[in-house]
Amino acid sequence: MKASDLIVGGELILSGTVLLDDYAGYMLESDIFFAPRIVRDALQIMGEGPVTVRLNSGGGHVWAGEQIRAILAAHPGGTTIVVEGLAASAASLLLMAGTRRLMSQGSQLMIHDPSGFVFGTEAEMRREADVIGASAQTYAAVYASASGKTPEEVREIMKAETWYGPEEAVAQGFADEVAGEDAAPTATVSLTKFATMEAAQAAFMSAGASFEQLLSRVPDAARRATPKPKEILMTTPTTTQTQTPPAPAPVMSTPPQTPPAPAPQLAPQMATPQPDPVAAERARVKGIREMAAPFLTSGRLMQADIDALIDDGTALCDAGTRFMAQMAAAEAPSRSHSPARITRDEIDTRMEGMIGALMKKTDGPAADYRGLRIKRMAMDLGGATRGYDEAAQVKRGMMATTMTGGALGVSDFAYITTEVMKRTLLAAYQRRAASWQLVTGAPISAADFRELHAVRFGGDFQLKPVGENGEYKQARLVDEAEGLKVERRGRTINLTFESVINDDMGAFQRIPTEFATAARLMEASMVWTLFRTNAKLKSDGKALFHADHGNLAATAAAISVASIAAARKAMWEQRAFGSKDSDDFLSIEADRLIVPPALEMVAGQFITTITPAKTADVNPFSNSLTPSTVGHLGAAAGGSDTAWYLVSSDMPPIQHAYLEGYEAPTVETLDGMNPDVVTMNARHIFGAAAVEYRGTYKNAGA
Repeated sequence: MKASDLIVGGELILSGTVLLDDYAGYMLESDIFFAPRIVRDALQIMGEGPVTVRLNSGGGHVWAGEQIRAILAAHPGGTTIVVEGLAASAASLLLMAGTRRLMSQGSQLMIHDPSGFVFGTEAEMRREADVIGASAQTYAAVYASASGKTPEEVREIMKAETWYGPEEAVAQGFADEVAGEDAAPTATVSLTKFATMEAAQAAFMSAGASFEQLLSRVPDAARRATPKPKEILMTTPTTTQTQTPPAPAPVMSTPPQTPPAPAPQLAPQMATPQPDPVAAERARVKGIREMAAPFLTSGRLMQADIDALIDDGTALCDAGTRFMAQMAAAEAPSRSHSPARITRDEIDTRMEGMIGALMKKTDGPAADYRGLRIKRMAMDLGGATRGYDEAAQVKRGMMATTMTGGALGVSDFAYITTEVMKRTLLAAYQRRAASWQLVTGAPISAADFRELHAVRFGGDFQLKPVGENGEYKQARLVDEAEGLKVERRGRTINLTFESVINDDMGAFQRIPTEFATAARLMEASMVWTLFRTNAKLKSDGKALFHADHGNLAATAAAISVASIAAARKAMWEQRAFGSKDSDDFLSIEADRLIVPPALEMVAGQFITTITPAKTADVNPFSNSLTPSTVGHLGAAAGGSDTAWYLVSSDMPPIQHAYLEGYEAPTVETLDGMNPDVVTMNARHIFGAAAVEYRGTYKNAGA
């Protein structure tokens, strides 16, 4: 299931079983479920504005339920959660996250204790019971905070496994209203939505709550400052009555014979409808959040700015002015206010300039950002500096998405730093020579991680006489295949908030260079281990260097004209694969002499051209072999200090491969919206196998 599957008509549909992320990977496409990561990704797609969530679930894993509740509760634009059918068990936790919580007319809510199972000793069972009990207390606090009840009251509800219809859920504070009905306000009002005690008191009383109920939802400090009125206004859902005793009528002395004057006829007075303070407050909060959403996305406003306006009771009509004033005050004095429009090309140029400057370039787009440092970049991406709080400005910059638009959950800062790491890594990788290429040819590409087959074709291709009537004899084609698989290796790179504050520019050179070195070492280790350990070929089950292959000296000998000549003779006489003709030689000419470090001097002396004193001292191979020293072949690496090898560059013995599209190490952003750390994965995908014995020769040396 993909995150986009949860989005229908611009609304988030949470239907089915609540699963942990780990379990979700085992589900079939036809299964109906949702998990925290999918919900988080769906909200990312929907943006930071208000979201409507439609919920119908019998529950599932309570840990997943709490994680999703926390995700929904933290959504910047707020969530309207509508229960359509059932919100039971772990799903009931989700409802508590709603800025506005609705129950459809036929829906149900079920709250109960979490459950679990254990197999083990008495002590293990008691320990599990304690764990479940602690979990129940934790979730009771969540229900209590959302409903206004005490945790003790909620625990009794949970233990009894309580089911509520829509009206009961509203009455108990677990929901705000019944969807589709003009339901009267109830006493389920959250005091945190009101700026003053008087506003909260009016809301509670209009909802039919007593003063004692009001005080139970008010912090102690506010409670002490609020005098208890002598008379309480009690309401019903349809009428409002004042419980005030009528004043006694004054005694008037009038002549009995005088009829009373007729009372003046007044126009009937219509009852003035009283505004619903709860609905008005919700509308104010919703309007402010919607107004601020685009500025929050662009990084020009922070969530704290929006919360401050909501908490201090700023009217919706004044919120826009306040926001504009805050953003104007935050602008740097040097910032241009010209009406010029920024195009995509200008954004790309700016990003390339910052990337180049962090890579120490001074030309092209990077010229305008010469000397840029990581801390200054973070602050610049965050917009104007507010006061002297550099740490807050850095955090703001690490989350800004003005240039990237928040694409795929990556901030501007994460995109730029990841791109610097990626390019620096590639440059460092290409600078470091790969000695293992002495025994490999051109790479092959793997489409996936399954085994590849490096195929050798051959056969009897000798041209035969053509018959009188033009008959051609058919050549026999045979092949052998060697197994080869690529494997993925990597590490996680973290660019922390502390590194940014400390302006650690060295991280951009140190981390990629170290990983490039590790990538080359990984490749070298895989290739030379095959060569050094005399790996078996899959085709015939024999070692790469084997007497049957004609590429292993029968008698060990030091490097000399005679031993080199014998090795070259064996390679010259290798036959075409599958050939039956005694004259079908491949005529392979060795051009590389590969030795361990202990033989470096000997190999160098052997190929050095000198003027011999007599013909017997002539070295005919001094100009035909190129010596190479490889540390992976020596005794220190588990090899031999005496063995030496000949290799033909036309027929290398080792085949290597990369995953298609990953021909070099790469860096990818894993978490690019966290203000405390940018998490990247550096990985390299590579494979090697011994595939061809005819192009190499080994002598154990002496």
